[in-house]
Amino acid sequence: MREVITLQFGENANYVGAHYWNLQETYADEHRTGELFTQRSNKPSVPRALVFDAVGNFGAQALEEDLQSTGNDEIDEDQALWAGAKEVHRQPLYPKHTDSTQPTRMRFWSDFAQTKLSPHAMHVVSGVEFGNSLGEMNTFQEGLQVFAGTDSRGDVLEGNFRAFAEECDHLQGFQVLADAFGGFAGYGSAFMAKIRDEYPKTPIMLYSVGRTQPARQLRNVQLMDAAISVATNSEIVSMSVPLFTPTPITKLNAHIHITNSDFYQISAFMAANVAQWSHCLQSGRRIMDEIIGQVTQQEYYTLAESLLAPGLHVPEIDRRSGLPTLADADKTIETSFVGCSSTAVNQISTTAGQLVVDRGTSMHSMLSDRYPSHAYLKDPVSVQLPRVFPQIFQGIDKQGFLANSPGPTPSAENAKQLRMAGLLCTSPASLDYLQQLHTAVKTEHSRHFKDYERETVREYRYTLDRMIDRYSSI
Repeated sequence: MREVITLQFGENANYVGAHYWNLQETYADEHRTGELFTQRSNKPSVPRALVFDAVGNFGAQALEEDLQSTGNDEIDEDQALWAGAKEVHRQPLYPKHTDSTQPTRMRFWSDFAQTKLSPHAMHVVSGVEFGNSLGEMNTFQEGLQVFAGTDSRGDVLEGNFRAFAEECDHLQGFQVLADAFGGFAGYGSAFMAKIRDEYPKTPIMLYSVGRTQPARQLRNVQLMDAAISVATNSEIVSMSVPLFTPTPITKLNAHIHITNSDFYQISAFMAANVAQWSHCLQSGRRIMDEIIGQVTQQEYYTLAESLLAPGLHVPEIDRRSGLPTLADADKTIETSFVGCSSTAVNQISTTAGQLVVDRGTSMHSMLSDRYPSHAYLKDPVSVQLPRVFPQIFQGIDKQGFLANSPGPTPSAENAKQLRMAGLLCTSPASLDYLQQLHTAVKTEHSRHFKDYERETVREYRYTLDRMIDRYSSI
């Protein structure tokens, strides 16, 4: 078995993670294997995941104990000392919401998380002792400080992380979801650096999650934090995939309806990206090292773009009439792919490395001959949408394809599955993002860099310079 350990750092990442595990749970009902889930005798199978967040963000997350508890508290050590009557008084828990049509009721990521996690999977991180003077962890540097303080009291890799790692027969890599900026970006980066020291050759695949677009809506401090995060992680991770709000959101595919301010919906689209690529791992079609090596050209280009084409339907070409033409098919494909960045598929004219995963769409007949066999994976298994998944993909027919005309989904039954095509690649399209980050790091006089040595800031800028040069040469 080739196992994967998943790590999640911060509220943004855990929003994506909650949707992601819901998708995995739906798929795993019939195809559950041990790549992403534990396989223990006489115990429920749970995600092989560790979740890190502030105490106020966990809400009513269900634990593995719920699967095993009878709910009547019959087993208690006090019963051995007390033979009298016993009463249990419970405070009502914050209710979990399962109605995906009312996103305003989702206060926490745990409100819609349906997958049972191990009780040892969730870790509360606080900046009270090692953070800033207010006990907060708002910046990348403060996240590093909190991690250093925690690690000084005992190796953070001991305990639950070590237990997951040691039960793996053949650990193929680490799948990490982390906030793109802020305290948990720094905390997650330090955690990955610790892993890299102990597992120098094991792949680390990072999804860097932000709520907005990096250039036009991030505050200066956030953009600087994102720049530091990218520069630091480029020396640690094997591949990094930025996940931001698709831009411009008003020009999305007509069948994708996302409210700009609703991260419950935005994070669902991001989770669909993560699920598209981890599907290769769970199905056994690729191992993590193969995906990373193919897309990054053996980790030379570490920043990748992820794009999805939900419900893609490309009509087959009639050999007699020649219609639709290849140009028509190309136009359909270009208008169907949506990325979690400012990149559109028509901006990707050249790539250094790429992987196309086709989950039940009709693009095989059009594109299979354009890609080498190792770069194109076709799987007939469509994406099964969980009940709590927001209704962002509209106009889906019963076969999981987008209907001819956009509009509301005819019924809930029609939205149970979705055909999905995805493109993961490294290309010059990432230059815009890298140049924005480089500009942010140039402002050395900013108060945000007061905790950094001048030479450290120059190293960040040099690292981004080098990345820009590499992507300019594609």
